[in-house]
Amino acid sequence: MRRLVVVATLLLVASTIVVGGVQQTPDADNTVTRIAVQADGDAEWTVTVRTRLETDEERRAYEEFQSRFRENTSEYVSPFRTRIEGVVASGANATGREMRAQNVTAATDIRQLPRRWGVVTYSFTWTQFAATDGESLAVGDVFAGGFFIGENDTLVVTTPPEYTLASVEPTPDSRDDETVRWRGQRDFADSRPALRFDPVPGGTTAPADTSDGPPLTPLAGLFALAVAALGVGVYLYYGRDETAGGEPSGAEQQNSESTLNGGPDQASGAAAAASDPTLTDGERVEQLLADNDGRLKQADIAEAFGWSASKTSRVVSQLSDEDRVEKLRIGRENVVSLPEE
Repeated sequence: MRRLVVVATLLLVASTIVVGGVQQTPDADNTVTRIAVQADGDAEWTVTVRTRLETDEERRAYEEFQSRFRENTSEYVSPFRTRIEGVVASGANATGREMRAQNVTAATDIRQLPRRWGVVTYSFTWTQFAATDGESLAVGDVFAGGFFIGENDTLVVTTPPEYTLASVEPTPDSRDDETVRWRGQRDFADSRPALRFDPVPGGTTAPADTSDGPPLTPLAGLFALAVAALGVGVYLYYGRDETAGGEPSGAEQQNSESTLNGGPDQASGAAAAASDPTLTDGERVEQLLADNDGRLKQADIAEAFGWSASKTSRVVSQLSDEDRVEKLRIGRENVVSLPEE
């Protein structure tokens, strides 16, 4: 069967929307595609396309784009929907399962905590994305012919509720209790990436995996993702390397431990963030960090908002994927911080 990566070549032509000879979409710096597999085999796809806004001029230009986007959102959603429907139809032909692309939406905003980004978020539901094997779910057969992640791309797959990750190939570049991540450039073999999810005995959520897995080879840069290979109609961009690296010294760890205790500021900051209905969960975490010198233990974030460890891990992982926070392992705890300029 033809490699799905061939679709990426077709998408490059349509990835930048042009109307009347004028480019309608801004150049982008990085993309994160998240595939949230559901217990019924469907998958919720979210493609976050980000443009770094370093100057007031760049912000003004992005705001002009946002005005065009909001005045005629269908102009941007329609090409995306068309490409996605074609990719899903190809997946149905390859697997023999009935599949559809549903609930295709798009939105844009500007985020700043502390870096300033212009963001376009595309989302859709891919029905019957995962195959059923008894009570287990398997992901991978839709990638018949292989899969390609371009340079500066990120692919994230999350475990369905009340399931646990039983196996994954190839080895991801990073993983935590609920997500696995691959960073480009990477060329996957036939029917890869492949993941198998088994139900948790008793139907309860799997306990959090506090390990970070085996040492992984550092990969440079942010990357524009496998979604392009699957036919997602987002514009292609080439990003800067903003990967944080290095382990803290013993003294740094000791100092970090001593400065991460919660207090009145943490409680009041959480109350303020939680009471603002306009904020997303991710923005609430960013606001809480900003109110607490930009750094907190992940457990303290969970306690401040009254969230479960599982929900906190999901929110922090997504923020980390989007480079909106940095997550550092200190002893047996995760420390979450706002990126430094």
